[in-house]
Amino acid sequence: MLEAGHYDELPDFLGSCVDKIKKSYPRFSSLQIAKKLGIPNSTFDRISKCEVQRPSFNYALKIVQEVCGEDNIQSFIKKFYPKMYEDFSNVYPGNKDVPFVAPEAEIYFQDPTTYELMMMATTASGLTREKTIEEFGKRGISILEKLLQDGILKEEDQKISLEGPVNAKQDTVHKLLQNLVKLSYDVDSFGDHMNWLSIQYESVNLEVVLPRLREILIKTNQEIRELMNAPESKGKDIAWAGLIMDSLSRHSNLNTRDKGVIQ
Repeated sequence: MLEAGHYDELPDFLGSCVDKIKKSYPRFSSLQIAKKLGIPNSTFDRISKCEVQRPSFNYALKIVQEVCGEDNIQSFIKKFYPKMYEDFSNVYPGNKDVPFVAPEAEIYFQDPTTYELMMMATTASGLTREKTIEEFGKRGISILEKLLQDGILKEEDQKISLEGPVNAKQDTVHKLLQNLVKLSYDVDSFGDHMNWLSIQYESVNLEVVLPRLREILIKTNQEIRELMNAPESKGKDIAWAGLIMDSLSRHSNLNTRDKGVIQ
């Protein structure tokens, strides 16, 4: 197994990872592998040639996840993206050392027909066949059987689960939130139900506003986590909340830090 600690330079480590991926898929072209990983082909090609000194964290993580075990993924982040590892601790307390979900499972969090099952399976209560039938009918059972057959989920003592909690890459979190807003937010119940949807925007000084907004969301995220994990909050229903912010500026001068991902 490739180990980040054996490499002094990030490009050399990622280049070796790409070589191993190519050997694992001998019938795939570089274009097919890049598409499978969700990385632009030109970027993937340059990474394979060790021409990118510091690729985006998201792209690097996709490559490393394909060939490394969870312990080595955490070592990779600590060694080559220390600021990102520090941010995990500051921005997402309690999630810093949580393992990243396997790439073959991650796609099901993005898929609009399976994301609900995956969310249920990663909660403390897990998922049961009875609950699947109740919520999703025969279609749900069919999907569930495939997830079990493919080894994405496991069944033990009538409880179906995916080891959790889990971290996920940015594109997965992005797609999951899109699915939740589009398919699981009850627009017609706003005002009569305990849900909430709001957007605030204005022309501002990004250097003043974005850091402050980020601080607000970090604090709110921690409060939400504490509420959901409190003993008195435990139950079998699933509530979700999403926090998101950015700017309409395409080339913000504040975009200087590695962008990472965590659930």
